[in-house]
Amino acid sequence: MTDEIFNVAKCFPDSFINSNGELIISVKGNVYFIATDCNTKEDIACKLLEWCSRPMAKGEPFSCDERNIEWRNSLICGLNKYLGTDFTQEDMYLIYEKLGNRVNHDLTLRFIESRYDLDLIRLEDIQDDTSSN
Repeated sequence: MTDEIFNVAKCFPDSFINSNGELIISVKGNVYFIATDCNTKEDIACKLLEWCSRPMAKGEPFSCDERNIEWRNSLICGLNKYLGTDFTQEDMYLIYEKLGNRVNHDLTLRFIESRYDLDLIRLEDIQDDTSSN
């Protein structure tokens, strides 16, 4: 699995693995995940979506809006490169809202299995609304 972690690192310029086994994606934004417990590509995808989606959606490590947008876009570009997706900034808001902080790991797994079909997450909203009535 070490090779796969390095494949992820190649998608994020200036990323590195520290002595704690964390893949640091961005020092400036403190974006990282623990890589030592990743045993499959699915584990890595889960970590990226669940633990790195917040800074990709709305991280602001800089005092200038323009630099924050550029920084977020570079993170999203790295994610898209690794996953083979084409997520936008707006998509990242949705992904963070529905999957961030591992709030719904089962949904994350279904999302990955669907090959990142955003309608699956959007439909979750509709299902939540109808089940609460």
